[in-house]
Amino acid sequence: MPVKCKIFIWRLSKNFLPTFANLHQRHLQVRNTCPLCESCADTVAHMVFSCPIALQILASIGLPPAPTIQNHDFSEDFIYWFIHLNKGQQLLLSIAYWSLWYARNKLVHEGSACSITKSSTFIHALIMEFESLQTLTTPIKPKNEVKWTPPIGDTIKLNFDASFNSSLHSSVSGVVGRDSQGLLMAACTYPHTGIVDSVAAEAKDCEMAVIFAIDLGFRSVQVEGDSLSIIKKLNSTTSDKSEVNPIIQDILSFKNSFDAITFSFVDRSGNASAHELAKLGRQFVDARYWIEEAPVLIEQLVLRERPLTFHYL
Repeated sequence: MPVKCKIFIWRLSKNFLPTFANLHQRHLQVRNTCPLCESCADTVAHMVFSCPIALQILASIGLPPAPTIQNHDFSEDFIYWFIHLNKGQQLLLSIAYWSLWYARNKLVHEGSACSITKSSTFIHALIMEFESLQTLTTPIKPKNEVKWTPPIGDTIKLNFDASFNSSLHSSVSGVVGRDSQGLLMAACTYPHTGIVDSVAAEAKDCEMAVIFAIDLGFRSVQVEGDSLSIIKKLNSTTSDKSEVNPIIQDILSFKNSFDAITFSFVDRSGNASAHELAKLGRQFVDARYWIEEAPVLIEQLVLRERPLTFHYL
């Protein structure tokens, strides 16, 4: 199951979602009406068991209706229902409710109407994407393969890589940020034009990683990539007359924006998530940003690269 759906279902079962009802209990001045049906209080229990829009979406993808509530405790009712579903239904239910919450937030924050047909199509597309990834054969790892390692303490590690197109003189930056537990904090892809070669592409990608960290307010960062020449230039005490030197100097000028920043080299095998994200970014015309999530393929790679100590979900 996609990690973001696992975490979401855990939050849902614990009633940890920021519904209007929960925000109201924390004395925030918000309306307390379900944004989907606008007929009942916006509680997690309502979304799961009685919201007519949610029930229609579940029915459209073939999920059985939730049982009649037996207890006063929503969590007990939801968990009882969940554990009596088969594995396929559990996967479908988890992705469906994550998608429903996503649609609900799009409606609240962007005014984007929630369509039952559109939601059903989105859910099926996400499931197909996830299932297709499971059929991929995991390659045999060479003995000398370097693994991604987490940063220490409160430091955020940002891995970067570039996808360079020599015929178009363009590139796409891929940046993946993770914390000391290997959890995904943020990711982005960013297109560049007027790029003369792959070295310049890597330099621009590193610069994008640093700017991304500043925008997110990270104070202690480790910027890591598989371009040895760029990392050496950033750690050198002298500057050179290469074509990428202006970019290197721009990157170094951002140092004062952090409490601590380091630049480190890693072999391609330890930079797989950023490498794949840069390749994936070719399909986007503009920049894309994700907070605490990423495209499904990248989330799966991040999970695989996580140290086994932290694989508790």
